Parts: sequence; C-alpha cells; structure tokens
Amino acid sequence: MNMDDLPNSFLVFVGTKVLDGCNEAGAMLILLVQCVREAPQAMRRKHRLIIQMKRVGPDSLFIAGALALFIGMVLALHSGYSLRQFDFEEALAPIVALSMVKEMAPVITALLLSGRIGAAIAAEIGTMQVNEEIDALHTLGISPVRYLAIPRLIGCVAMLPLLTIYAGIVGMYGGALVAATYFDISYTVYFQRAFDSMEMKDVMEGLLKALLFGAIIAIVACHRGFSTRGGAEGVGRAITTCVVTSFIAIIICDYFVTRFMM
Repeated sequence: MNMDDLPNSFLVFVGTKVLDGCNEAGAMLILLVQCVREAPQAMRRKHRLIIQMKRVGPDSLFIAGALALFIGMVLALHSGYSLRQFDFEEALAPIVALSMVKEMAPVITALLLSGRIGAAIAAEIGTMQVNEEIDALHTLGISPVRYLAIPRLIGCVAMLPLLTIYAGIVGMYGGALVAATYFDISYTVYFQRAFDSMEMKDVMEGLLKALLFGAIIAIVACHRGFSTRGGAEGVGRAITTCVVTSFIAIIICDYFVTRFMM
C-alpha cells in the first residue's frame, strides 16, 4: 500500500465505523419505539412478563447481593484508611452510602445483568433467528417484538431498580461491617450518618440510572438477537457484541445522567 494512501484509508475506516454505529443506534431506537407502541397488547400476557421478571429479579438476588456486599467492603477499606490519615473517619459512612446509592449499585448491578441476562436474551433470540423460528412467528401472524422483546424489556426495566435498591442496602451493610471491625465505628453511628447524608435526590438519581440501564440491556440484547446471522458462530458473535455494546452504552449513559443530575 502506498504511504500516501494511509490517511485516506484511516479516514475511510473511521467513517465506516461511525456510520455503522449510527445505523445500529437507529435500529435500536426503532426497536424501542416498536416496543413502546405494542406494549399495551403485550401486557395482556401477564405470565410471560412474570417469567421474565422472576428471571431478572429473584434469580439474580444472590449474585447481586454477594457482589454488592464485597464492593461496599472494599469501598469502606479504601476510604477508611485514606480518611484516617486526616483524622476524618466520621466521613466514611456518607462516602460509602452515597457511592453505593448514586453510582456503584446501579452501575455494577447493570453490568452484572448485562453479562447474565443480556447475553442470555441475545443467545435465545439469536438461536431462534438462525433456526428460522422468527420467520415462523411472522408466518403465524405473531409479532416477534410483542412476543419476545417486550416481556424482556419490561422485566429488565421493572426489576433493575429493585435490584439496585437491594444492592445499595447490602453494599452499605458491607461498609458497616468494615467500619465496625477496622475503624471502631458502631453500626448505629454508621447508619445514622449514612442516612443523614442522603437526600431523596440521591436515591432518585440511582433509580433513574437503573431504569435507563434496564432499557439499554434489553434493547441491545433483543436487537443483537434479531440481527443474528450465520448459525452457531453468529450466535456467539451476537452474545459477545451484546455484552460489549451494553457495557459501553451503560457507562456513557451513566456519565450523562450524572452530569444532568448535577
């Protein structure tokens, strides 16, 4: 390749990737609009909604709780030893509480569900796509969006905020364990300072993030599943791309929501 052509090739590569990303974002937005438009009809099949909500919520309680517990403990350890240098250990509880409620609980729970639920959704719908089961639904006059995507979207959007609240409480308790063990801060003092430092705005910020993250996980996973091509190899690519795309979208969304709430 001629060295003079390298800048042009690079620009073509970047431009292609940007256009592909815009096309993907547009397709996901169209899928979201379809889900919102057909949601009233899908709500009539409550058993399918309950199955998806159980999958996202109760089935994820143990792993989400274990993750939140140790994250809260790690936050308390790092913060406590740093604050001890300035004789300011009383700020430990507010730091852990606000970090868990506003940031760590929604983000970590969403990333966990991206790998657990998002990958499963992409695999299920992707397998149906390569086996031509989606075409069979069209033939039978059944909307794949209404039958497959909407229950999963509602399940993620409804249960992720509840999981976030649960993770936030467990994470705060993990911080209390470390505070009582290593920094001689009683549980009563810890939780009193933690709840005194929080405002309703902080809780609402975490819940807003959880709602948006739940929608991102479901829409990205369903879109990747519907777009799957190429047999078993294509299903594997769909799962990988789904998880990576969800991670990136969650972090970007987290920044903009945080900036907006400030």
